[in-house]
Amino acid sequence: MSYHYYISVTAHINNRGVDAAISTPAMEETSELSSMGINEIIQVITDLQDVVSGQMDYLNWGTDLLNVTSEGDVTLYGRYDKAMETQVSTRSLISFLTELKRFKEYCLERDYYKSIISRAFTSVRAEPSRYRRWPSSDLHYLITVDRITVTLTLETEDFHLSTEEYTAQLNRYF
Repeated sequence: MSYHYYISVTAHINNRGVDAAISTPAMEETSELSSMGINEIIQVITDLQDVVSGQMDYLNWGTDLLNVTSEGDVTLYGRYDKAMETQVSTRSLISFLTELKRFKEYCLERDYYKSIISRAFTSVRAEPSRYRRWPSSDLHYLITVDRITVTLTLETEDFHLSTEEYTAQLNRYF
Protein backbone atom coordinates (compact mmCIF):
# COMPACT_ATOMS: atom_id res chain seq x y z
CA MET A 1 0.00 0.00 0.00
CA SER A 2 1.29 3.48 -0.79
CA TYR A 3 0.93 6.20 1.82
CA HIS A 4 0.93 9.99 1.73
CA TYR A 5 2.26 11.82 4.78
CA TYR A 6 1.04 15.18 6.09
CA ILE A 7 1.80 17.70 8.79
CA SER A 8 -0.52 20.66 9.22
CA VAL A 9 -0.17 23.78 11.33
CA THR A 10 -3.09 26.05 12.21
CA ALA A 11 -2.87 29.83 12.58
CA HIS A 12 -3.85 30.42 16.20
CA ILE A 13 -1.22 32.88 17.29
CA ASN A 14 0.85 31.71 20.27
CA ASN A 15 -0.88 28.30 20.18
CA ARG A 16 -0.40 26.79 16.74
CA GLY A 17 -1.96 23.34 16.52
CA VAL A 18 0.12 20.69 14.78
CA ASP A 19 -1.31 17.45 13.44
CA ALA A 20 0.37 14.53 11.70
CA ALA A 21 -1.67 12.40 9.32
CA ILE A 22 -1.44 9.81 6.59
CA SER A 23 -3.72 8.73 3.78
CA THR A 24 -3.77 6.05 1.15
CA PRO A 25 -5.65 5.91 -2.14
CA ALA A 26 -6.44 2.27 -1.35
CA MET A 27 -8.73 3.25 1.54
CA GLU A 28 -10.50 6.55 1.02
CA GLU A 29 -11.47 8.54 4.11
CA THR A 30 -9.26 6.50 6.46
CA SER A 31 -7.18 9.66 6.80
CA GLU A 32 -9.91 10.69 9.27
CA LEU A 33 -8.37 8.11 11.63
CA SER A 34 -5.27 10.29 11.82
CA SER A 35 -6.91 12.33 14.57
CA MET A 36 -6.27 9.42 16.94
CA GLY A 37 -3.42 9.71 19.42
CA ILE A 38 -0.60 7.16 19.55
CA ASN A 39 -1.92 5.38 22.66
CA GLU A 40 -5.38 5.11 21.14
CA ILE A 41 -3.91 3.72 17.90
CA ILE A 42 -1.94 1.10 19.87
CA GLN A 43 -5.10 0.04 21.73
CA VAL A 44 -7.15 -0.24 18.52
CA ILE A 45 -4.40 -2.28 16.81
CA THR A 46 -4.33 -4.65 19.80
CA ASP A 47 -8.13 -4.97 19.78
CA LEU A 48 -8.21 -5.51 16.01
CA GLN A 49 -5.60 -8.25 16.30
CA ASP A 50 -7.90 -9.91 18.88
CA VAL A 51 -10.79 -9.62 16.40
CA VAL A 52 -8.72 -11.13 13.58
CA SER A 53 -7.55 -14.00 15.82
CA GLY A 54 -11.11 -14.73 16.95
CA GLN A 55 -10.65 -13.66 20.57
CA MET A 56 -13.29 -10.93 19.98
CA ASP A 57 -16.30 -11.19 17.67
CA TYR A 58 -16.21 -7.57 16.48
CA LEU A 59 -15.12 -4.09 17.44
CA ASN A 60 -17.11 -0.85 17.07
CA TRP A 61 -14.80 2.12 17.15
CA GLY A 62 -13.87 5.27 15.26
CA THR A 63 -13.25 8.99 15.53
CA ASP A 64 -15.41 12.11 15.58
CA LEU A 65 -16.00 11.81 11.83
CA LEU A 66 -15.55 8.12 11.04
CA ASN A 67 -17.63 5.24 12.35
CA VAL A 68 -15.88 1.85 12.09
CA THR A 69 -17.11 -1.71 12.66
CA SER A 70 -14.46 -4.42 12.38
CA GLU A 71 -14.96 -8.16 12.17
CA GLY A 72 -12.34 -10.86 11.61
CA ASP A 73 -11.98 -10.47 7.86
CA VAL A 74 -13.89 -7.32 6.97
CA THR A 75 -14.19 -3.80 8.30
CA LEU A 76 -16.93 -1.36 7.36
CA TYR A 77 -16.39 2.35 7.82
CA GLY A 78 -18.17 5.52 6.88
CA ARG A 79 -18.39 9.15 7.77
CA TYR A 80 -21.11 10.06 10.22
CA ASP A 81 -22.44 12.69 7.83
CA LYS A 82 -22.82 10.28 4.87
CA ALA A 83 -24.97 7.20 4.40
CA MET A 84 -22.34 5.31 2.38
CA GLU A 85 -20.05 2.73 3.98
CA THR A 86 -16.81 1.35 2.59
CA GLN A 87 -15.59 -2.21 3.07
CA VAL A 88 -11.91 -3.08 3.51
CA SER A 89 -9.88 -5.96 4.83
CA THR A 90 -9.38 -5.75 8.59
CA ARG A 91 -5.74 -6.76 8.10
CA SER A 92 -5.27 -3.87 5.64
CA LEU A 93 -6.72 -1.51 8.20
CA ILE A 94 -4.31 -2.84 10.83
CA SER A 95 -1.47 -2.14 8.37
CA PHE A 96 -2.77 1.40 7.86
CA LEU A 97 -2.97 2.02 11.62
CA THR A 98 0.51 0.55 12.12
CA GLU A 99 1.90 2.98 9.53
CA LEU A 100 -0.01 5.87 11.12
CA LYS A 101 1.51 4.98 14.51
CA ARG A 102 4.97 4.68 12.98
CA PHE A 103 4.68 8.09 11.28
CA LYS A 104 3.49 9.85 14.43
CA GLU A 105 6.30 8.28 16.46
CA TYR A 106 8.78 9.29 13.74
CA CYS A 107 7.53 12.88 13.90
CA LEU A 108 8.00 12.91 17.68
CA GLU A 109 11.47 11.40 17.57
CA ARG A 110 13.86 14.22 18.52
CA ASP A 111 11.00 16.63 17.65
CA TYR A 112 11.43 15.85 13.96
CA TYR A 113 8.09 17.54 13.22
CA LYS A 114 9.59 20.85 14.42
CA SER A 115 12.51 20.41 12.04
CA ILE A 116 10.15 19.79 9.11
CA ILE A 117 7.94 22.75 10.05
CA SER A 118 10.99 25.01 10.51
CA ARG A 119 12.23 24.19 7.03
CA ALA A 120 8.76 24.68 5.57
CA PHE A 121 8.26 28.01 7.34
CA THR A 122 11.68 29.29 6.26
CA SER A 123 10.95 28.45 2.61
CA VAL A 124 7.44 29.89 2.63
CA ARG A 125 8.54 33.08 4.41
CA ALA A 126 11.27 33.60 1.78
CA GLU A 127 8.96 33.05 -1.21
CA PRO A 128 5.27 33.03 -0.17
CA SER A 129 3.81 33.34 -3.66
CA ARG A 130 5.53 30.12 -4.70
CA TYR A 131 3.83 28.08 -1.96
CA ARG A 132 0.29 29.48 -1.89
CA ARG A 133 -2.13 26.60 -1.62
CA TRP A 134 -4.61 28.46 -3.81
CA PRO A 135 -3.74 31.36 -6.13
CA SER A 136 -6.06 33.78 -4.31
CA SER A 137 -5.11 32.76 -0.76
CA ASP A 138 -2.81 34.79 1.48
CA LEU A 139 -3.31 32.47 4.47
CA HIS A 140 -2.79 28.89 3.30
CA TYR A 141 0.54 27.55 2.12
CA LEU A 142 1.52 24.10 0.90
CA ILE A 143 5.05 22.74 0.63
CA THR A 144 6.67 19.31 0.52
CA VAL A 145 9.66 18.65 2.77
CA ASP A 146 11.27 15.19 2.88
CA ARG A 147 8.24 13.67 1.09
CA ILE A 148 5.91 15.08 3.77
CA THR A 149 3.24 17.53 2.63
CA VAL A 150 3.21 20.46 5.04
CA THR A 151 0.30 22.86 5.27
CA LEU A 152 0.89 26.16 7.04
CA THR A 153 -1.78 28.71 7.84
CA LEU A 154 0.03 32.03 8.18
CA GLU A 155 -1.22 35.51 8.93
CA THR A 156 0.57 38.65 7.70
CA GLU A 157 2.32 39.24 11.03
CA ASP A 158 3.72 35.68 10.99
CA PHE A 159 6.12 36.67 8.22
CA HIS A 160 7.88 38.96 10.70
CA LEU A 161 8.66 36.08 13.09
CA SER A 162 11.96 34.27 13.14
CA THR A 163 11.85 30.54 12.58
CA GLU A 164 12.63 30.00 16.26
CA GLU A 165 9.78 32.31 17.35
CA TYR A 166 7.39 30.52 15.02
CA THR A 167 8.29 27.00 16.15
CA ALA A 168 8.17 28.05 19.82
CA GLN A 169 4.40 28.55 19.34
CA LEU A 170 3.75 24.98 18.14
CA ASN A 171 1.35 22.85 20.14
CA ARG A 172 1.18 19.30 18.82
CA TYR A 173 -2.07 17.33 18.91
CA PHE A 174 -0.68 13.86 18.21
